[in-house]
Formats: sequence, C-alpha cells, structure tokens
Amino acid sequence: MKIRFPNITNFSGADVYFERLARGVRQHGWQADLRLYPHLLEFLPCTTMRPFLATNGDCDLIHTKAEYGWMFARRGKPLVVTLAHSVFDPEYDRYKNPIKRVYHNLKLRGNIRRSFDTANRIVTISNYSARQIRETWGAVDVHVIHNGIDVNFFCPAEQTLSEPAAKPKGPVRLLFVGNMTARKGFPLLKPILEQLGDGYTLGYTTGLRTKGRAAPHPVMQPLGKLFGEDLVEAYRRCDIFVFPSRLEGFGYPVAEAMACGKPVVTTNCSSLPELVDNEQGGFLCPRDDVNAFAEAIARLGNDPDRRARMGAHNRARAERDFSLERCVRQYVELYEELV
Repeated sequence: MKIRFPNITNFSGADVYFERLARGVRQHGWQADLRLYPHLLEFLPCTTMRPFLATNGDCDLIHTKAEYGWMFARRGKPLVVTLAHSVFDPEYDRYKNPIKRVYHNLKLRGNIRRSFDTANRIVTISNYSARQIRETWGAVDVHVIHNGIDVNFFCPAEQTLSEPAAKPKGPVRLLFVGNMTARKGFPLLKPILEQLGDGYTLGYTTGLRTKGRAAPHPVMQPLGKLFGEDLVEAYRRCDIFVFPSRLEGFGYPVAEAMACGKPVVTTNCSSLPELVDNEQGGFLCPRDDVNAFAEAIARLGNDPDRRARMGAHNRARAERDFSLERCVRQYVELYEELV
C-alpha cells in the first residue's frame, strides 16, 4: 500500500508532523511518499495548480492538511485531513495581526469547510483541538490522535534516570524551545526570571528572523535554531523545561522534553494539561501568572530529588502515551479501515 503525504510547507510543526509520520509508516511496511510544495502554491488559482498536483493519484490513500486538503483530493482515493488546531478559536484570535485575520476569514475558512466536506476522515492532535473544531464547525466527526515523539531519539542521557540526584552545581539551567512570539509566551520569560532572582540561567531557541537580537535578560542565552542531536542535547543539559505558552494544539517541545526525562513547568490551558500531569511530571500554572511560574520553578530548583522523580515520571508517560510507534500504529489502523 502507498500513502501520499502532499504538504504545502511553511516551516512549522506541520512539516515535522508529516515527516515523522511518513518515516513511521515506512517502518510499518507501507510505502510513504512525502511531497513538499512551496507556500506560494496555496495562493495560486486552482487551475494554475493542477499541473503541480496531477501526479497525486498514483497512490492508495492521500493524507494532508485540512487547510488545503480538498486541492489534493482524487476520485476513488480515500482522503484523510489533519487540522492541528482551529485558527478560529477565540483564544487564538488575540494573537493574529490584521493581515492574518483577513487571510483566515477570506481564504482558510472556505478551504477548511470544503476539505471537511470532501475528506473520508478528519484527524486532530488533541482533545482540546477537537473541542474547538466542533465549536467552530458544528457536529464534525473528529478523530483524535496525539502527536508522536521518537522516544529512542529523544531520550535521557545514559544513566540519568537511575542515578541518585546530586546537589546542584552552579545555577539551575532552564530551557525554552519555541518561537519568540506572544502566543508561545516568550515575553513572559524575562519577568519570570526577574521574579526568580539569582541562581538561574535560561537557554532559548531563536529563528532566522530573530538572529542577532539582544537577549531580553542578562541570564538568558540564545541558542540559535536547534535541530537533531543539538536539540536533544539542549533538553538533556537543562534541569527544568519552561514553556509558558498561551495556546497549543499539541505542544511538541513539551513532549520532547518529557521524553528526555525532564520536569516541565507550563501553562494550564489548551492541550498542555493532556501532556503534563500536574505535580507528578511538573507544574501547570495559570496563563500569564508570572508569580505562579516563578514559584513552581523555584520549588523544583531547590529540590533536585523532585526534579529526578518528575523527570522519570515524564519519561514513562512519553513512552506510554506519546511515542511515535503508538501514534503511527493508530494512523495505520485508520488507513487500513479506508483502503
């Protein structure tokens, strides 16, 4: 059997999602063809796009994003579309600029509706996103499959979880992975550190558009754009993963940090409570509550034994609930129902 994954790339989590899914499907013995198209394609008239899309019929099933899934539909081929989160979620609206708001209402709304009407299955990546999709689109039959992490790649350093916790040497190392945007909660990191005081450092990822920008706080260290082993090493080196995001469809960085055996301090909103068990794998804080974040980080910063216990809990949770193997197995079962 052959699955086609056509994806209009925008260098986001969706690219990671389809790359990991295609790799996992191949490991299950299926053929998987991941095709990336330039972002400009989404804005071309449909008649102009047809030559680009004409070869998408030589497969047994097509799986793509709901934002443009109908464009890739072919007669006689089952179509699966994924909508990671509803951009019409009222909570999301506060983080849109005017251009994005117009684009969503004039372009995406009709595209998603048409894809939902065309698709054989609609998938999303968290129970939170499923609720928001139903609130926006009505009684839509949405299938929830949490995103998967390669827990053999994202894993603790050797012996980390079995060794007794040692007294911390030097400052407690915090890590943030994500875009430097308001939605991801990046502006909250500076006031959180000011509330914490001495004894902490925070490494954070940056993108091409933010390269060279000065760190907002003296103990914040820009790490650049991290991939592969460099990203895994960043998770392994930190003591606590901090993620004050205001809205997530899933939360890849949280699941990756969990798989690397790290405690997580994140927000008690959107999909994040589906990942982090409060007071077992870390702490869930009210959104935008700088004091709550600082207090939770300080509790962990002063207690290396608790950090180790929470990290071990998160590793076990990631293996059980968020492994790529489990995710792919659920997709393969869905594909087999359709083919």
